[in-house]
Amino acid sequence: MIELAQLARYQENNRLEAKRAQGGMPHSLWETYSAFANTVGGALLLGVIETPDKHFQAVPLPDPQTLCDQFWQIAANPELVSVNLLQRDQVQIVTAQNHPIVLIEVPRALACQKPVFLGSSPFSGTYRRGGEGDYRCQISEVQIMMQNRFRELPDGAPVISATLDDLKPASIHAYRQSFLRANPGSVWNAIAELSFLLQINAVYFAMDGSLHPTSAGLLMFGREEALARVFPGLELSNHLETGRREENACDFYFSARRQLQSQHPQEVAWAINEALVNALAHADYQDHPQIEIRANPQEVQVVNRGQLNRRALPANPVLYQMFHLIKAADGRGTGLLRIEAIWKQKGWCAPELTAEPQRREVLFRLPVSRKIQKRQTLQQRVLDLITTKIEISADQLETQLRLTKGQTETLLQQLLEQDLIELDPAGQRYRLKA
Repeated sequence: MIELAQLARYQENNRLEAKRAQGGMPHSLWETYSAFANTVGGALLLGVIETPDKHFQAVPLPDPQTLCDQFWQIAANPELVSVNLLQRDQVQIVTAQNHPIVLIEVPRALACQKPVFLGSSPFSGTYRRGGEGDYRCQISEVQIMMQNRFRELPDGAPVISATLDDLKPASIHAYRQSFLRANPGSVWNAIAELSFLLQINAVYFAMDGSLHPTSAGLLMFGREEALARVFPGLELSNHLETGRREENACDFYFSARRQLQSQHPQEVAWAINEALVNALAHADYQDHPQIEIRANPQEVQVVNRGQLNRRALPANPVLYQMFHLIKAADGRGTGLLRIEAIWKQKGWCAPELTAEPQRREVLFRLPVSRKIQKRQTLQQRVLDLITTKIEISADQLETQLRLTKGQTETLLQQLLEQDLIELDPAGQRYRLKA
């Protein structure tokens, strides 16, 4: 971005700002940080002045390392700065004109990160860069950034009909305890609850500046009555505990996790947790979703009854990120591959994901018994059942083998074409061909 050997050639512009900083960290630095982030990014130079003839000049900087430490301390505090965009290598002590200076390279924020603001409200602490200076954004400018943000993070939009009282304190506490165990060194562990909820996008600002739970926040921490009002038909059923229904995604996940950890080795329990998180993150919560987990001695099943989401990315990215923050989700899109690797190592059959859009059901089957050495093909399972029953209807096959209507019709047609089965004289039931 800048050739330090040619420092004197530069002057302040839309992407460059000089700060003397000889008396410590200047407060105006943070306004420039916000402005750069919300515009096109830029570089801050601490220990540099702009001379009257509009050229940069390095000045003696007493303690550049202390400035770096102060910068990171403030940037990491979400109660002072809404988001820290920088990686460690973007704050450096460099040399120019025989003086050490601090170079801070501020990237342009993504649409889902804007507005980048200072303090407690985007409407009073959001800045943009204009020419050589920073200016506080008008409310309308902030609202445009928020609209773009909500397009990127649909489940990060505030639910105007819900209030912070619609969130369940016990669920929030359980989540924060899990976050603490997963991230013991995070500064988020020491911040107030509301600031924490803002950081994980569980709550956010409406266009009038009021705070509300986001869709993801309500799904994760909401009380039953609020969820029933906003997401009618939502059911989260944990059949690992005799059909217990949970209020929200947080309670549902932790309830299932406790049971899985008590019944399975750690890596297997983790894998099933991942499958459960994927079901929650990919569900269409506007279409009466019913998500459940159930088990028998041979396998665990995760079922999502709702509209099938065909996108590779989660339909609910904020909800998925919340689980990722507590190490409950892979976060890189490789979770299914890791699950399959664990199952292969165990010598079990590969997990099986089936979807039937007509029935609006996605079923993830995870065999968990060493007794299953080789999963029968669907054709073999049909033949075995017909052998046992002598004669069977298509509807009975569909019910007993948990097949879709389309799967059943395809399998029966294949077996008929192979001359392995035949219809009875009435044309209603199937039997083995003599």
